[in-house]
Amino acid sequence: MVALACVPAVTLAQKPLALTKAEAEYGEPFTQISGVRELKDGRVLVSDVRDKTLQVIDFKAGSATKVGREGQGPGEYSLPLRLVSLPGDSSAVFDAGNQRYLTIHPDGKTGKDFRLEAVAPPAGERGGRGGRDGEGGRMMMSVAPPRGADARGNIYYEGASFGMSPEGMASQSDTAAVIRFDRAARRADTIAFVKLAKANTQVSGGRGEMRVMIGQANPLVPRDDWVVLPDGKVAVIRAADYHVDYYAPNRTMTSGPAAAYDKIRVDDAVKKMVESDRARNQRNGIRMTVEAGPGGTRREAQVGGGRGGDAQLPPLTDWPDYVPAFLQNAAAARPNGEVWVLRARKPGDDIPMYDVFDATGRVIGKVSLPVKSRLVGFGQGTVYLIRLDDDDLQYLQRYRLPMDAKLTG
Repeated sequence: MVALACVPAVTLAQKPLALTKAEAEYGEPFTQISGVRELKDGRVLVSDVRDKTLQVIDFKAGSATKVGREGQGPGEYSLPLRLVSLPGDSSAVFDAGNQRYLTIHPDGKTGKDFRLEAVAPPAGERGGRGGRDGEGGRMMMSVAPPRGADARGNIYYEGASFGMSPEGMASQSDTAAVIRFDRAARRADTIAFVKLAKANTQVSGGRGEMRVMIGQANPLVPRDDWVVLPDGKVAVIRAADYHVDYYAPNRTMTSGPAAAYDKIRVDDAVKKMVESDRARNQRNGIRMTVEAGPGGTRREAQVGGGRGGDAQLPPLTDWPDYVPAFLQNAAAARPNGEVWVLRARKPGDDIPMYDVFDATGRVIGKVSLPVKSRLVGFGQGTVYLIRLDDDDLQYLQRYRLPMDAKLTG
């Protein structure tokens, strides 16, 4: 019993590894970085969704090369959002404005654009709500932004939490499918399911005119998060007891142990912090609209604002007793198989702190970031952060972190 009692003390005594000194910082600011992808030669492809730019950044030379241009034609983009890695050091940017992907070659030249249009699988293989059957055995997949890609170039995204019928709304759910789109076979299948926050989706209207609003739940209501690893495994971080489930490409699942965390009671200070963050996210969020009618389907996307975008939000009421271990979009996947999860913090705690899980779901260390910084991506032995200045302009930084680094101080 003495030996067992000592184990937690040793764990608590470990200090997090602190990322304190950047190896490099690009001198020109960004407005709202939405994607970062390191190339094999060390250059970095960066998308800025508010400035509507794609650039290849060379840290050594301190220079930037523009990629493509704004527009709707070949090689053009409207709202460059997420970046995903493709084989051969190529990349793809999800263009939320044109609701398609644009291929980017290693030399920074744009290639073909594509959409996630798939051959419909047999009925027994269909899973989730990734799309609906179309004529001729084809279906158009969800316009949801990608969450990542594996080493084969398969793209992963989260399905909708509602289903459609010809009469209008068919069903709503507090779960969503994690969907893998096989680009070579043009097939989509469901790898796992994630638990969403209750009341996250609000639907109004009916046949002919319907409005769907996603992301309406209290940010403190627990929901699962997930990431895809290079080998095709999907790591689902469960909010209920804070553990990681790993789903192999063949859908077999293994679970890690529950991770310890300090519970934070939801008091007035926490509520004030959440409402402030909520208002800021409304100004910076991506608004995507899909309208279907006799004249066809019209898709629109913009950053913040829009109809009702500047209106005062109604106060939240569905407050839980405690803050969950992590909030939405907290997880990131490192090329070596590690899963980093950003922990929720108390008001006044300005140090971003990550728990690091290994391939078995065990916490192997913690990493802290500098104040007013945010993790945006990984490379081969590198970590990319955004540094915010006093005007909320964003500066891209690169930190050196070997793959086998000990993640404690």
